[in-house]
Amino acid sequence: MQRSTSSISIRATRAALATWIVAACATLPAASAGDFNGDGFADLAVGVFLEDVDGVVNAGALQIFPGSLSGPAVASSMLVTQATLGLVPEAEAGFGIAVTWGDFDGDGFDDLAIGAPGVAVKGLVGAGRVYVVRGGAGGLDFVNVKAFDQNTKGIKDKVERKAKGEVTSSEFFGSRLASGDFDADGYADLVISVTSERIGKAASAGAAHVLYGSASGLTAKRNQFWHQNRKGVKGKCVTNDRFGTNLAVGDLDGDGFDDLAITVPKEIDATPGVGRVAVLFGSTKGLRAKRNLLLKPGTEAVPLTTAVSDDGLTIACADFDGDLYDDLAIGAYHEPIVGGGDSRGVVYVVRGSPIGPVPELTSAYYQGDGVVPGSHADDEVFGGAIAAADFDGDGDDDLAISAIGESFVGLATGRVTVLYSSGSGGLSSAGASTFDQDTANVNDVAEAEDLFGYGLVALDSNGDGAADLAIGIPGEDVGAVVDAGAVAVLLSAIGVGVTSSGDSFLHQDVAFVDGDCGQGDWFGFLLQN
Repeated sequence: MQRSTSSISIRATRAALATWIVAACATLPAASAGDFNGDGFADLAVGVFLEDVDGVVNAGALQIFPGSLSGPAVASSMLVTQATLGLVPEAEAGFGIAVTWGDFDGDGFDDLAIGAPGVAVKGLVGAGRVYVVRGGAGGLDFVNVKAFDQNTKGIKDKVERKAKGEVTSSEFFGSRLASGDFDADGYADLVISVTSERIGKAASAGAAHVLYGSASGLTAKRNQFWHQNRKGVKGKCVTNDRFGTNLAVGDLDGDGFDDLAITVPKEIDATPGVGRVAVLFGSTKGLRAKRNLLLKPGTEAVPLTTAVSDDGLTIACADFDGDLYDDLAIGAYHEPIVGGGDSRGVVYVVRGSPIGPVPELTSAYYQGDGVVPGSHADDEVFGGAIAAADFDGDGDDDLAISAIGESFVGLATGRVTVLYSSGSGGLSSAGASTFDQDTANVNDVAEAEDLFGYGLVALDSNGDGAADLAIGIPGEDVGAVVDAGAVAVLLSAIGVGVTSSGDSFLHQDVAFVDGDCGQGDWFGFLLQN
């Protein structure tokens, strides 16, 4: 349904969003999915953090679509809320704004971690909490749920007041989540961002907790608390740096231990440019400060510059050139691009090596560069979301990139580009394709302010060996319901890649899908791993 176009800013959330989310999620998300019941099909989790639950405003929910031979199984979908976990829903909890999967207890089934950064702890609103639900042959176990917050026994740091005498915390524990095996012990570990953590006198400097897995699942034992004032970590905690705004995991130095990339979107040093990416390397003892990096994205030809707007960074780790070292993809979606205007966007790929990402081995990709189709223009926000996976099943990873501000039938229609690996040459123009809601066989039609591509997630939902692509469309109107939101799932094929054939169009007004299709729900705003 087309509505009249109004002026919006892609660089900020709408006025309808809960006020705390502006601080908690300064940049746009991207991620993948897991398999909670071990059936070989990846399951899709869609965060609906503005969902009203039992009359509680913006309590939040998580819509889960199990995978199947034909892709997401709508008839088996489930709506998970705080009530599902036996809890009383809280207003503005943001339940479902961050999600990740990992086998934290090593039983062969992925477990589910759910962030609720708006939850009150000891009466302090916005302290945040993370819930961990075990997977198993019978599906998710919503009875024996673990919960972690900064007041959990053994967790380093504590819940703190925003200011003396206030009844809010607004540190937002659980605003981003990621999983990986940083000590290579066979148990997945969990990273929890606290994007507005105060470090010393630096408000919203940001931090990240790491909980390690074991036979009994995640525990506080050996937990770590990372920030830029920690000894040996490069950089320095500064107000509003927001260390931990986005997370990505991969083996960037090929040593068998997962490594962690962390965006610091407001970091500034003596060289021009806004925004950095910190890298911590894994080891037998888990993540360590030794050899840690603080990378400034950019190349000599396409440098990261100080944009007029606040810079934002999205990240993903994958092996685009088949050399067995994961590379680091960084979306700088507010970049002007060599003399251009604001928020045209560029994606940098820093090649991995035995010493980790090598800044000198960085390639830049932007619309109209001879590799990426199309041409760039102001406010297209290319790189606003990225997702890396093997979409064509050839053994090399590929990259999906959204330009959520792409405006071809009105403001912020949105478009997604998929670049494929050429092997040792990395990403290339060969086979590159674009998708939007005017592409043949893609459901619905392109409309202004749909924001097609606001979230991206790669998952093999039908188990055929080629990753499929889920695309968030949070501005989609469903019938007369404005901004209800939707998700398109484009299936891939071996040797072909992402196609628009047999795609799914998911929203909360589809038969068998629980939850209310409400105005301003923005279903598809967040697709997290």
